[in-house]
Amino acid sequence: MAKISDIAKRTGYSNATVSKALNGSPEIPESTVATVKKVARELGYVPSSFARTLKMRRSFNLGVLFVDQTNAGLRHEYFSSILEAAKVEAEKRGYDLTFMSHTNYGGLKMSYLQHAKSRGMDGILIVSANFLDPAVEELAQSGLPVVTIDYVYNGCTAIMSDNENGMNSLFEAAYALGHRKIAFIHGEETDVTKRRIAGFLQAAKAHGLSLPSAYLGEAYYHRPETVMAALEPILRLPDPPTCVFFPDDISAITFLARQTQEAKRIHPLSFAGYDGIDLTKMIHPMLSTYVQNSEEIGTIAIDKLINRIEDPRLFVPEVVKVKGHLQSGDTIQKR
Repeated sequence: MAKISDIAKRTGYSNATVSKALNGSPEIPESTVATVKKVARELGYVPSSFARTLKMRRSFNLGVLFVDQTNAGLRHEYFSSILEAAKVEAEKRGYDLTFMSHTNYGGLKMSYLQHAKSRGMDGILIVSANFLDPAVEELAQSGLPVVTIDYVYNGCTAIMSDNENGMNSLFEAAYALGHRKIAFIHGEETDVTKRRIAGFLQAAKAHGLSLPSAYLGEAYYHRPETVMAALEPILRLPDPPTCVFFPDDISAITFLARQTQEAKRIHPLSFAGYDGIDLTKMIHPMLSTYVQNSEEIGTIAIDKLINRIEDPRLFVPEVVKVKGHLQSGDTIQKR
């Protein structure tokens, strides 16, 4: 296997110059960097991550905490998109990702923080978890660089999908098409849910609409059977809604699949999903939904985390809201 000394011998530069060129040091001219990298490729040089770890005193390893309450795991369309974007950005910056768990060693259960320390993780990205779990709070408040998705801890940067604006966008779309009786079946109580409910009610208030409390139904994210169960009593109301917002696209697509032509004739109902997964553009009719910018969320989260790791003096905790956009679709129809 080629070494730095082999590249130095071929190029005529010193070992120190070759090392700096390979690590992108600004003091090395671009022409020198180009020459060194060309020779490195020709010789099949592979940098030693162990040597870099010793030199930089960092592991270049980021922990990812992903506890999916829906049990969809990496099949979860929204979170998988965030994780893929995070992986791409991390690798671009020279870091690896390691999924965290309550790992057992010799029969002893380790906390998330102990796992992070045992692997020498430079920082942590909390993508999905029970944020009120003491073990998660311990990790977030440990002093390790931590970035969260859709939840705010003191002293940590949080990357937030703009859930209030998302619900407002859906409401405005339905209102513009003549709907005044709009229901919302939301997911279980989380910080995200609270923000979406607030956005929904704020939009209704802005239009002078006083919607009955029965128009708000509770279910679970990514569990369509609970959403359909919550929908039934809403549709049986003496004055049912003309439009329903579902908590996620999977539930909206499930509703679409279960509709029959007879059901549409007897009780035509407009509806929308939330998330903007790719499947919503492939079905007919195309689903009306709010598209969360999951790729940007994952990219920004890793960027903020690595920036804190590499220059902690510049770190100031912040809340970054990432806007998505409305996918008009065809399932909210004109009244």
